[in-house]
Amino acid sequence: MKAMNRKIGVGVLWNLASLFVSRGASTLFMLFFARILAPEAFGLVAMATIVFELANAFVNSGLGAALIRSKQVSDLDLSTVFHANLLLSLLAYSLIYFAAPYIATFYSQPELTSLVRVMGLVVFINATKIVQVAILSRNMNFKHQMKANTLGVVVSGCLALAAAWIGWGVWSLVVQMLGSALISAIVLWFASAWRPSMSASSESFGRLFSFGKNLLGEGLLSVLYQNSYVLVIGKFFSAEITGLYFIAKKISNLLSQQLTGAVQQATYPALSTLQNDNASLLLKYRQIMQLMMFVIAPVMGLLGGMAPTLFELLFDPAWSGAVPYLQLLCIVGALYPLHALNMNLLNVKGRSDLVLKVGLVKKAVNLTLLFLAIPYGVMGIVVSQVLGSILALVPNTYYSAKLVNYTFFTQILDVAKPFFSALLAGFMAWWVSETVNIWEEVAFLIAGLAGVILYLFLCALLRVEGAVVVYSKIKREYFR
Repeated sequence: MKAMNRKIGVGVLWNLASLFVSRGASTLFMLFFARILAPEAFGLVAMATIVFELANAFVNSGLGAALIRSKQVSDLDLSTVFHANLLLSLLAYSLIYFAAPYIATFYSQPELTSLVRVMGLVVFINATKIVQVAILSRNMNFKHQMKANTLGVVVSGCLALAAAWIGWGVWSLVVQMLGSALISAIVLWFASAWRPSMSASSESFGRLFSFGKNLLGEGLLSVLYQNSYVLVIGKFFSAEITGLYFIAKKISNLLSQQLTGAVQQATYPALSTLQNDNASLLLKYRQIMQLMMFVIAPVMGLLGGMAPTLFELLFDPAWSGAVPYLQLLCIVGALYPLHALNMNLLNVKGRSDLVLKVGLVKKAVNLTLLFLAIPYGVMGIVVSQVLGSILALVPNTYYSAKLVNYTFFTQILDVAKPFFSALLAGFMAWWVSETVNIWEEVAFLIAGLAGVILYLFLCALLRVEGAVVVYSKIKREYFR
């Protein structure tokens, strides 16, 4: 078990390092873009994003996850997945190319035709690195993935900034997207010694796809669902409003989903080795859930509380309309680890069929709420997203209780204390930032410090499990 803990810990550290370096750079570039480009440019990219995200989910087909989870993988399996991904990417891009004019007509944005066709090329690039990522993940080699992600973000960001500076407008964001995918793919190919052969096997494909097909269905549904809000806002409201929502969602996802994703990616291959040991799985998932909420809940709480001051400091006034959207989406972000880790558990247990079933239920409820909220404007739509995230906890936790006895009420007990502590800390940060009448930069720092101190005090007072684990670890390592 100690060896398992070490593997998970090292993997998480490399993924978090990748997150803070690459995503930190991505955030800086986004701030620069927001000062150069209008919200409409981000709105156009948001409208087109759903197309290539659907294509990426289709190309992956769950085969990458199937490779990572498999106890043994042959070279024939790897080559089969590689060739299958290339063929699927060709089919996906063909559909994108011919659908582009119809997408532009749907949004009443003629410029989208060329945007969609060029942005769709990222599907080919991503298809070439799915196997390489799977190999590195199986070997718990997240160091090279960090290098690939970081170089991709930094180099493509510099190129895109230059393009924006000379007046390329929305096309500078396309440069960033394609450049990041291409550079990271090149680095990953240098990092892995594996090269595909010309062989392929229908047996290998069938065996891997039997697990991946459900993830494919869930992946396509997830993309449709995740982008349904942008799709509806883009259809019924302006590109400017779409851009404001898109940037709020991007900031929220940058912290909650990326932090959770870094932990998931590192723990999935290691925890897959415990798939037949329910007691150990339950123990590990409870620890991971408690630690994730201890970290992510205050991040989202403080972000929501300090959002008005943050936008005044970093963004052009044209972006101020995104603040209330971001504050509500921080609630969704704080709950995200519960959703993601429960789905991760089903995948570890090899029950991708249940991932699909749960996904269908959640998305049916959330899409119903979305369409009911349209008459109430964008704020109504965002509120429906918060409500849907809360309701989705019920189906998300149902099968975790069945498989490893991680029940809904146990999970709520694991996350309630850090969640409400973070809520109070966020309110404290907001109150301080609104009442301290000095330089905005100083007020921002004081508000953040006040929120952090209150959060840590409440965690100590309530003996938040994640805080206890961190404190015990620090005590063992540094105060023995």
